[in-house]
Amino acid sequence: MSSVMMLDDTEAATKGQEIIVPVTIVEVPPLFICSIVAYKKTTFGIKAAAQVNALGLPKNLKRVITPAKKAGDVSKLAGFDEYRVFAAMQPWKSTVGKKTPEVLEIGISGTPDAQLEYAKSVLGKEVRVSDVIKPGEFIDAIAVSIGRGWQGIIKRHGVSLNPRKASQSRRHGGSIGGERQAKVMYTIPRAGQHGYHRRTDSNKRVLAVGDATVSPAKIFPHYGPIKSDLLLLKGSVPGPRKRFITLRRALEAPMAVKQPTLLK
Repeated sequence: MSSVMMLDDTEAATKGQEIIVPVTIVEVPPLFICSIVAYKKTTFGIKAAAQVNALGLPKNLKRVITPAKKAGDVSKLAGFDEYRVFAAMQPWKSTVGKKTPEVLEIGISGTPDAQLEYAKSVLGKEVRVSDVIKPGEFIDAIAVSIGRGWQGIIKRHGVSLNPRKASQSRRHGGSIGGERQAKVMYTIPRAGQHGYHRRTDSNKRVLAVGDATVSPAKIFPHYGPIKSDLLLLKGSVPGPRKRFITLRRALEAPMAVKQPTLLK
């Protein structure tokens, strides 16, 4: 994380003034589009009906994907109800340096014809973050939070300490419920796993989209220099450094898209 100075363009009391906001710098290597999947609607929902794979996969993708031996016939994809693409991460192009990629199925907006045309235009190619996300937009960050292991109720739920002179243990809970329910309700704070949960952090505003040539020159602690494209997100995101994060367009943006004004 870091901080930047910008002009406040919200409807707050500081509108139009210079403010300092916390930001998270997220390194985003390009995606490689591996295949197109066509779906048809059935009585029990959508069902995969056809798939066309790309040729010329990067060498490391063979760790998780069996490469196609010949080019698929894209014409057989016509006439279906929905189209999606399989995209592979390329972490070896970032500071993380991991060789085994993650593979995701990504939906495409628009009509089925528009979905198919776009999918065919990116099949077997790389898609950079600047091709999809622009400054001022809002996105959701989905990741696994930092794990803190088994914790008691004080750290896990933030309940108050017991009085020092009125109880034998200060960090224990009080009553765990009535005698005649014969069970402990889920609303009672109890010790257990704290952190390492999948969480969605909504409405993170994109303040800047850049590449390695405009990335900060300093080396970030426990991470290193940024080698690939980057996003400057307002606020924090779930998880520790170098953990995989899924980014998507915000489902409910809190405000209209405005070009943010960052100050040097």
